Amino acid sequence: MALFLLGSGLFLLFATGYILFQSHLLRQNIERQGTVIDLKVDDEGAAAPVVRFIDHNGREVTITSLVSSMPPAYTIGQSVTVVYPPNRPDQARIKGESKQFLAIFGALSVALIVLGVIAVLMGW
Repeated sequence: MALFLLGSGLFLLFATGYILFQSHLLRQNIERQGTVIDLKVDDEGAAAPVVRFIDHNGREVTITSLVSSMPPAYTIGQSVTVVYPPNRPDQARIKGESKQFLAIFGALSVALIVLGVIAVLMGW
């Protein structure tokens, strides 16, 4: 049990590092203003915003966020900032969403590592 907790914590710690790396890459990306045009609701009722924006070449691009929430974090018609790698507007993401993942993975990493250390010390 202790090794499972430690391993899980370390895995999440690596995931946190990956997210930090990705957010570093986002600093080199192009920013554009977009508008939430729809909410894509999944089977559990969580909604992901569908965003439309004009890329740096003047083309209209529509993306669906990877992050769903219940209640919805965005409303139809809301203005959002999107970021994308140069010449890859199809890979756009709503700016700041990676920070949510970072906070979740970071908190879970710390909690699992602490539980693993406690389990080792207690002899579980």
